[in-house]
Amino acid sequence: MGGVTAAHAAAQPEVTYAGSVSDDLGILQINARSAADIKSITAHLVSYGSQTEVAEIGTKDFRLFSGTLQDGNWRTKKPLKLPEFGSYRINVEVTDADGGHVLQQSAGDFAYYVVAQFGALTVDRTAIDREHRDVQVEGTLYGRWPTRQVKALAARQVEINVDYWTQTTVTTDARGHFTASVRLDTAAPVQAVFAMDGGTPTVLYGESEPVQIGVDQIPTRFTSRVSSTDVDFGQPVTVSVKVEQKTADGWVPLAGHSGGVLFGPDDAQTDLVGRFTTADDGTFSMDYTPWQGGYFQLALDTSDDPFLQAGTGTSDVVHVHRASKFTAFTAARSDTGQVHAEGLIDFPDGWTPARINVHIQSSPDGVNWSTLTTVEASWGGSGNDFAADLDESGAGYYRAVFDADDNFQSATSQTVFVPASA
Repeated sequence: MGGVTAAHAAAQPEVTYAGSVSDDLGILQINARSAADIKSITAHLVSYGSQTEVAEIGTKDFRLFSGTLQDGNWRTKKPLKLPEFGSYRINVEVTDADGGHVLQQSAGDFAYYVVAQFGALTVDRTAIDREHRDVQVEGTLYGRWPTRQVKALAARQVEINVDYWTQTTVTTDARGHFTASVRLDTAAPVQAVFAMDGGTPTVLYGESEPVQIGVDQIPTRFTSRVSSTDVDFGQPVTVSVKVEQKTADGWVPLAGHSGGVLFGPDDAQTDLVGRFTTADDGTFSMDYTPWQGGYFQLALDTSDDPFLQAGTGTSDVVHVHRASKFTAFTAARSDTGQVHAEGLIDFPDGWTPARINVHIQSSPDGVNWSTLTTVEASWGGSGNDFAADLDESGAGYYRAVFDADDNFQSATSQTVFVPASA
């Protein structure tokens, strides 16, 4: 007996989405796909309340909005007109070119409502200050009908939000206009919001574009003085500071405000000195023992007062001089008549200069000195040693000198008398 081949039916069309266009609720959108071109689409809108069909939308009412005839998005050519607002069940029939057909029950929901819209929100000031914190807000509430008609919404409640929290609620007039006054304590966005308020017709949520309100801050300044701009390593420094705010009468002391003080050679390398609170005359002082040169960096904390400018300031530079000392120095005349000088220099406070320049000096009387030569000392295993041969035939006094700079103290060796050659 011969076998019989079974016929396989073509894949049926599939409805993947049915519903309203989110920003144009009167437009019905159907997403469908099939192995063959889709030839017809029919949508049936059924009332959830009465369970009766209120509208039938046929193929002639749709256009291919995106995609292809085999996998596309169809939308109605114009907004639907239904007798009542509400939500409707969508049943969809799709037929393709191969005769494939599907009736998709409850393919989606069609939302047929008015949506709240706002005109531009206006405010009477774009920034507040300490004496003027109230902001007057005006706007107009509209409703966008599913038919795309826009009308003013009268006698509707509008929430005025400050920093996304409702501060007051007002009611629109016959033209949909509303006014409100809100009070701000800091910079914040102001926004009008409509939430469903139970009125007729039902209007869905809407919100205005937020308007950012800033703060006109009061300028502040620091005036500082340091007890010394040059100190030895280990010696404390006192910084005395006055903090002021600018008013219509000029600069006046800023009392009872706090902040912090840092010290260092730059912004990236600082140490915390401490925190301060200004006295009634706006002043404070601090003692600090710096381990390196730098300046005091002053900052005012205004986190609890947004109307004050977060001022900063810097002091004069303080140079910290670390110790230097000669631990050995000799000078003697050689057989050739030259004077040979040598010695050791030490830096006991932990730092060593990048270049250690030592001046060899002489004096006929031990009072008036002149530099004969400058040599560079370098590490020799037991200290930073230096040496020089001097063309000097007369008798006199000899010494070694290291000059102070921004980081090191000066140092002078012992004095050695060298007699004249025999």
